[in-house]
Amino acid sequence: MQLTRFTDYALRTLTFLAIQPGDRLSTITEVADTFAISRNHVVKIVHQLGIKGYIETVRGKHGGIRLGRAAVSINLRDVVMDMEHVLCPVDCKRENCRLSGGCRIQGILRRAMHAFLEVLGEYTLADAVRDPTRLCHLLGIEQDNILTMA
Repeated sequence: MQLTRFTDYALRTLTFLAIQPGDRLSTITEVADTFAISRNHVVKIVHQLGIKGYIETVRGKHGGIRLGRAAVSINLRDVVMDMEHVLCPVDCKRENCRLSGGCRIQGILRRAMHAFLEVLGEYTLADAVRDPTRLCHLLGIEQDNILTMA
């Protein structure tokens, strides 16, 4: 199953925020620069993540963004389901497929999507950031600024 870039970037944003120390506020620009993503795109992602309660946004001169709850309470399945607009891999009726009504492919793909989501449901954001030292190294974040996961 392939996720949209929006969901991919949402997961990257959450990962970035999860490895930040304590209650440190990060900026949208930091996220955009770290992953070479358009700042405008990150603004939209942050907005959605904020609406869903995954992140907290703080306004003002010294504002920014941070996780809205503990990484261990952010289930990856929930994030994907909240960020993806369409989870059905194929919609035979929308595509006016001539096989609609007699083909079993849509049902097979739907079953595969459920299995995909079931596996995602076994993991949290904390599982994804178990090695913050390595992640910080990959992102070029100073070692003395990393979060040590308990």
